Amino acid sequence: MLKGANAPAIAFLMASNLAFVVLELFAKQLVAVQDMNPMQILWIRAAAAMVILPMVLRVSPLRLVRTRHPAKQTIRSLLMLAAGLGFFFSLQAVPLADAVAIVFVSPLLLTAIAAVVLGEMVGWRRWSACCVGFAGALLIIQPGMEGRHWMYALPLIDAACSAVYSVLTRLIGRDDPAWTSLYYTILGTGVILTAVMPFIWIAPSPFEWLLLIGISVTGLVGHFFHIRAFVEGEASLMAPLTYIHVVLTTVAAFAIFGTLPDSLALVGIALIVGSGLYVLHRETLRARAT
Repeated sequence: MLKGANAPAIAFLMASNLAFVVLELFAKQLVAVQDMNPMQILWIRAAAAMVILPMVLRVSPLRLVRTRHPAKQTIRSLLMLAAGLGFFFSLQAVPLADAVAIVFVSPLLLTAIAAVVLGEMVGWRRWSACCVGFAGALLIIQPGMEGRHWMYALPLIDAACSAVYSVLTRLIGRDDPAWTSLYYTILGTGVILTAVMPFIWIAPSPFEWLLLIGISVTGLVGHFFHIRAFVEGEASLMAPLTYIHVVLTTVAAFAIFGTLPDSLALVGIALIVGSGLYVLHRETLRARAT
């Protein structure tokens, strides 16, 4: 049993990791096996969240869209839509564990972008860790090597968009509430993809509806538990534990789909996780020194 002040936070984070892994398994089934268009999946997920979130918060959607940064919020929404499309489309050809591991390059890219955009101090150790993490992504993608599908690049687009999204979130967070930023994220996806639905919509089967409902529920639950984890616990402890997500996804993908990363990809995953943990370690030391 978990004990200590951080025990509830660790429990929340583990629940968040499990929820997101289940979401990814459902998405892989819908995209790779059921052959559903990823844009339809993202639209249903966003539409459900647009309705459920105001009900849960007991506020009007008009209140949630009040922002002091309409341009930045719009750009964030577009970035998250691009990130979601990159990840979900990649599942058509990329093993789930590989795709998730590549996406986890995002915190390393965030370190580099924050140094340029936000003027944050980044020493040679963290720059080196970022380079090692990116090298790990290349080992998974294996550009130019026979047998690698071009869609292996799509999770990297997801990672880059997510990193820029996070930088904008930091800037906006000084003035806008977190729920406003979250609502804009799903609002952009819902509104933009609504224009596409008449051209791609295919009525889901009962089994596909179950998976779609599962994706919508696990997405909201995962985000809720993730927020609670970082509210209840120390960020320096919570952040490294998010990398358990990669391990859980690898195990789950093997159990459900029988897929495992090849030897080079496994080395790449180890480099991404290791460099990410090192960056978080350096950040913790700097915060304590400050």
